Amino acid sequence: MASLIEKFEDDDREAACQLLENFWVLRDRQPEIYQLIREREQKLRNYFSDKCGFQLLVNRQFIKLEKIPDRPQSWMGVASFQQCRDYSLLCCLLAFLEEKSVDDQFLLSELCETLLTLYPPDRETGEPIISWESYEWRKSLVRVLTAAVDYGVVVNVDGDIAGFTGSAASEALFEVPIMARYFLRSYPKDFHQYDSLDALIGAGGPMEDELTGRIRKQRVYKQLLLTPGFARHEAKEEDFLYLRNMRNRLREDIEDHTGLRFELYKDDALLTVPAEKRFQMTTFPDRSGASAVMLHFAVTVREHVRSLEKMPSEQGLALTPIEFDRLLDVCRQSYAAGWTKEYREMSQGKLAQALIRQLADWKMARRDLELDLIVISPLLVRTVGVYPGDYGQSKVRETMANER
Repeated sequence: MASLIEKFEDDDREAACQLLENFWVLRDRQPEIYQLIREREQKLRNYFSDKCGFQLLVNRQFIKLEKIPDRPQSWMGVASFQQCRDYSLLCCLLAFLEEKSVDDQFLLSELCETLLTLYPPDRETGEPIISWESYEWRKSLVRVLTAAVDYGVVVNVDGDIAGFTGSAASEALFEVPIMARYFLRSYPKDFHQYDSLDALIGAGGPMEDELTGRIRKQRVYKQLLLTPGFARHEAKEEDFLYLRNMRNRLREDIEDHTGLRFELYKDDALLTVPAEKRFQMTTFPDRSGASAVMLHFAVTVREHVRSLEKMPSEQGLALTPIEFDRLLDVCRQSYAAGWTKEYREMSQGKLAQALIRQLADWKMARRDLELDLIVISPLLVRTVGVYPGDYGQSKVRETMANER
């Protein structure tokens, strides 16, 4: 397969990045990107199949690169979902759509009635768990339907989905598009025949468990392309050894085929987006309030490390929850005046939880539950943020006035 991989030009690299960034590309919503990828279909198919083991699906209505991670991460879910039941309702919605033909229409009331039978009942009583009289259940379904419409899994023909939050009598009309058949990954066997999550993730792939060769290479590429960073402590030792030994070839290959830059440190590797590139990708930092807090916390941690008599271990700076809270308080005192209102007005406890979650998602920190520690990764202080020297109280007042 390697011999089939062709040299990439700038448009090829952009097409590859669009496939990596998007769940799928819908022709009616992104016609230019769809055409960009379609014209390079075979070239992209060969590259992603060889390097990652990903399958490229091309349809008249959409294009989808099935990006199956080596290890699922918490942030890989649907961003708007808040409860486990949201995912359960989504699965039931997909089961409901399986019984419909493409272009069939259905009412929200019909869906609600069917979900009562599809959703697993109470184990003890056998009675339905769902109650549409419950505000929380209606909110969950609204989140699921809103996400389904955003993904293109259903089409909202008429009616306001959000209206169902306030009243179970609210009605809406939906249509089933062809995309509903391809949202879920196809599996060669019934779900009940898989006895573990690892077996489910690896379904349809090579059966052998190789420590060297193609399978190991694909694990490394998946980790680099699908996650914010590749930390040695969470990788298989042979994978990180491969990454070190093949670093020059990896750097050349990834930069030639995606335009992303490969960076390797002692215990971490990551891909970054060059400032001059026009690729629209999810990156850190962005313009969100969370990024501002993280950048300011990074400079606070860097100053703290400089004050220590003993440098942190290679795996990072281990902090107790109390120590973490103290550092966050120092950060807040120094920089919070310019934060967005959401983070400026958060309680200390909620702010700490939100920051830890964001740091963990970006591989900049991790929770050691056994020792009750928060381990800060060296990646955190790779990028820091401070206010310019003329950012005085007048600037802070202007920021707060703009928010109001």
